[in-house]
Amino acid sequence: MCSLSLYSTSLNETDPQPQDLNVDTYYLEYDTPRAGGFEPLAHLPKNKNVVLGVITSKFPALEDKNEMISRVNQAADFIAKGTGQPKEEALQQISVSPQCGFASHAEGNSLGYEDMRKKLELVRAIADAIWPGQE
Repeated sequence: MCSLSLYSTSLNETDPQPQDLNVDTYYLEYDTPRAGGFEPLAHLPKNKNVVLGVITSKFPALEDKNEMISRVNQAADFIAKGTGQPKEEALQQISVSPQCGFASHAEGNSLGYEDMRKKLELVRAIADAIWPGQE
C-alpha cells in the first residue's frame, strides 16, 4: 500500500478508511521521497502494526544505517503523537524491511545476489540497533 493511502483526505467520510481495515499489519513503502512523509502514521491505531519499507530494492547502493534509524524514530514519533503513547511503545508497532521484493516487475531490478544479501544484512543491522535482543 502506498504510504499516502494510509490516511487520505480525498476519501469520503462514508468510504472505508484504511486504518479501519481488518488487518493486523500495514506494509508501506518509504524508500523514496515520492512515498511522502510519516504524517499518516499518526492515524495508526494502537492495535495495528506497520512494516516500513525504508530500504530500496531498486538500486544496489546501500542506504546509510544511521539515517534509516533516524527515519524509523521519526515514524515512531508520529505514531506516539497520534496514539498518545510513549515513543518506546510506538516503536513496538514498527518493523523494517526492503520496500518491495527484489523483483518488483517482470524485468527485475538491477541488484545481484550479493547486493540483495547486503540489503538484508542492513535491515537486520537497523533492527538490531533499534530493538536490541529482539528477533
